[in-house]
Amino acid sequence: MMQQQLFKVHLPFALLISAVLALATSSSLMAQSGPPPEVRAAIRSVEDMLAGADLESLRSFADSQLAQEYRDRFDDAQLQDYFEPLRAAAKGALGDATVELRGDGLHLIFQDQRRAEYLLQLDDSGRITKLELLASEAAATSPLPPLSWSGLASTFEGLAGHGFSGVVLAVHEGKLMLRQGYGLADPGSKSPIKLEQIFGIGSTPIDFTVSSILLLSERGQLSLDDPITRFFDNVPADRAAMTPRQLMTGRSGLPNFHDSTDDWDPDLAWVGRDAAVARIMAAPLLFKPGEGQEHSHSAFGLLAAIVEKVSGKSYRDFVRAEILDKLKMARTGFYGESGGFAVSDFAVGQGATSVGVPNIPPNWGPTSWLVMGSGGMYSTLDDMNRYYLALEAGTLFATDEARGWQRKAGLDVGGSDRGYFIVHVSDGKGSNVLLLSNSEGRSDQMRQLVQGLAGLVLPKSAP
Repeated sequence: MMQQQLFKVHLPFALLISAVLALATSSSLMAQSGPPPEVRAAIRSVEDMLAGADLESLRSFADSQLAQEYRDRFDDAQLQDYFEPLRAAAKGALGDATVELRGDGLHLIFQDQRRAEYLLQLDDSGRITKLELLASEAAATSPLPPLSWSGLASTFEGLAGHGFSGVVLAVHEGKLMLRQGYGLADPGSKSPIKLEQIFGIGSTPIDFTVSSILLLSERGQLSLDDPITRFFDNVPADRAAMTPRQLMTGRSGLPNFHDSTDDWDPDLAWVGRDAAVARIMAAPLLFKPGEGQEHSHSAFGLLAAIVEKVSGKSYRDFVRAEILDKLKMARTGFYGESGGFAVSDFAVGQGATSVGVPNIPPNWGPTSWLVMGSGGMYSTLDDMNRYYLALEAGTLFATDEARGWQRKAGLDVGGSDRGYFIVHVSDGKGSNVLLLSNSEGRSDQMRQLVQGLAGLVLPKSAP
């Protein structure tokens, strides 16, 4: 576990695409496995606008994103009159999102406590020609029954009847309560899930990165308080005092991600280490290092680069030698690797986007430095359980200081747009639940499940 609990999900709202974009052949916005960069940028701009509250950000959105003919319809008063109701409808809805291509354009559907649906139309350059609120309502939910240790098996059997697929391990006070697979590994072939099935693990590699830095620290190869100028040349002055400790604890000031609208995919587009580091170094800081708190996947990419520079090994080789091999995590690897496994050993991701046939990590190309250190890996129920047990037992590290960083009670969640989801919740005292799924992780049902598991496992606060 992280020393400070981080919600480790790389699920940008605007990138959950539930239909392949296939616009008219006269348009330059051609079908891809994900949206073209200009479409992705437009969707992100709408999301940002809906989350805003002031006239200045609204005016900036209109000036930069609306097609000129559409922009000319609004003076400031008209701009507020038209777009403020759209913003109001988004309050309580900006949680999960899907983007569907229909005959009249793109439908942006946001859902959390409320549901809001918008129609978005774009010209060939990706400029907005129409943005309209179609619906705003309370989200329809089917409450999940209260969870109990004895009833977990029946809970997951019920979820499997409504489309859940995955593997679950539950231990209560040291006693095994559940170790079972549910649903389909591949809906196409109707093959059932096996306990040894391999899944994408979202942002869980963040923990491997922290472990790697701690291993190097306890060996005296780096200090958590070294300035990053020790590891990188030409560091901008505003981040010259940034440290690995700040990078690991959300206090670096770095933004969350470093993909650009020119990348065909925010996870999979190939970007090498040096190019990624250059992007991270050039990104405007959210705050002065050490003076704020904001989770950043980019921070863990920078830490992965530090692992390479200090160890003299690739991040991949270091993690494999120092963590995976030592813990006998033989079914854990990186994107683009088959690992000698059969296609049928991998659960097929059932997300809204897919890459490759079938949609499995070996078909996604080598792990890009867009996500190296914070994603880009796959694993199994038993392999991940070995890792978490090693953290709880303290066997991975030689010093109590290193052990203290990751042996914590808490909840970790990871996922990807391509249909994988992982949950690990532990009280740090012998009770935990580990879940890996190849079904959509951002449904209201799954959100309720995660909340229920956290309530079941984690210690209750004293009244």
